[in-house]
Amino acid sequence: MRTTKRQSLGSWRSVVLTLLMATFAATAAAQERYHPALDPRHFPIPSAIQPNVAFWREIFAKYLSSQTVIHDSWHLDIVFSVVDMSDLERIRSSAIVIERAREQRVKHEIEKYQRVLRRLAGDTRAEASVSDVERVRTLYAQSARRATDYRAAVGRVRGQGGLRDTFADAIRTSGMFMPGIERILSAHGLPLEIKCMPFVESMFNYRARSKVGASGIWQFTASSARLYRLVSPGVDGRHDVWLAADAAARMLKANYARLDSWPLALTSYNHGVGGMARASRQLGTTDIGVITERYKSRRFQFASRNFYSEFVAAVTVFADRGTLFPGVEPLPAVTFDEFTPGRFVSLLDLAGLTETSVATLETLNPALDDGVIGGRMLVPGNYPLRVPTGAQVAFQRAFAQLPSERKRDRQLNRTYRVARGDTLASIARRFGTTTTALHRANGFQRSTRLRVGQVLDIGHGGAWSPLVWSPTAAGSQPSRQ
Repeated sequence: MRTTKRQSLGSWRSVVLTLLMATFAATAAAQERYHPALDPRHFPIPSAIQPNVAFWREIFAKYLSSQTVIHDSWHLDIVFSVVDMSDLERIRSSAIVIERAREQRVKHEIEKYQRVLRRLAGDTRAEASVSDVERVRTLYAQSARRATDYRAAVGRVRGQGGLRDTFADAIRTSGMFMPGIERILSAHGLPLEIKCMPFVESMFNYRARSKVGASGIWQFTASSARLYRLVSPGVDGRHDVWLAADAAARMLKANYARLDSWPLALTSYNHGVGGMARASRQLGTTDIGVITERYKSRRFQFASRNFYSEFVAAVTVFADRGTLFPGVEPLPAVTFDEFTPGRFVSLLDLAGLTETSVATLETLNPALDDGVIGGRMLVPGNYPLRVPTGAQVAFQRAFAQLPSERKRDRQLNRTYRVARGDTLASIARRFGTTTTALHRANGFQRSTRLRVGQVLDIGHGGAWSPLVWSPTAAGSQPSRQ
């Protein structure tokens, strides 16, 4: 009898141990999920951000730009509704009128669910249907237990536009640049997954410009561009995918060296390396899940908190594009040769002597300023000018043919001292340039005010007539918008 009891006890312990191990395995699986497109050593997906990643995957791959998802900005797995505005696309009206109609619909839907939450918080004056109240109560079953929880959620109701069609266009455009970006990342020893950051920053729109003045696919601000030597008279490398990619790689490499965490280094691209260092120090961890959930800062808001989750979603959606976007293929990679002149020279001289259209050179060199394209400024000597494939030797010969007076050691810059009553607009008119060019040449922010006596860089000293002006080059000077 004793033996049977001992055996029974041993069997029971075995069952308990098995259950505990199964529970531990399930918990561990819930904590970390992996995708074959991401190296888990570099890019973990902790349980805290998995709902965020799932949300952004749907924004990128499910919902169209004609749809807006109404959701809780903290609990991204709580989606109240989806506003479909595809009917507005068929209205024959101005873009402004249509956009106002979209904004009104979204505002109406946000206010509707704010009333529902107020009702759940105990406000009997808030008008809401019984079915909506019960449905939202179910959505918050795991995250709201008191009236104060519902009251706090009122301010978190927001709308997020779908991006499926935009992401599809970005997949196509990315093919032109991905091989070059991968080469740059490899040269810096960085993980190749970073090639998908432009999906988050700009959706591979190289004309993108943010409200704070960040430009290009990699969204560099004017100050960051100066810090990483992307901007100089005649050149704004923010508009050039590969020049900006190299600067982004240098920035991320430096951020990783300081933070020792790729999730934090990537998030610092949005929030700043100092901010992420402070978050890590304050919470005593580099776990992006913990920081996303617990770090509180006036600047660490929705965009910063979701940056890494968006990145993970973008990498996985791009990797799964064959299933998620059937028939959408990346465009062929852009090919070119490079020629670095070594001295300041006129693009028009080179175009004329090689019988290359200015339009072709402009397309291959989006970093070049209007002044360089128009001949009012020179191609800097250290600039790697992109030329058509197979044309490198022709450009080398053209440069050799130029007389010494057409090769300079400095840019065709002029300066002007600001007088009383001057404005940027009046100075631009006087020198035949634009306020945008003056902002760029002097590194001004939009809010910069002129001071009497201040010396401005005008940016050009008048156009040079080309030595040789072939019909091919002459007929191809597009105006840049």
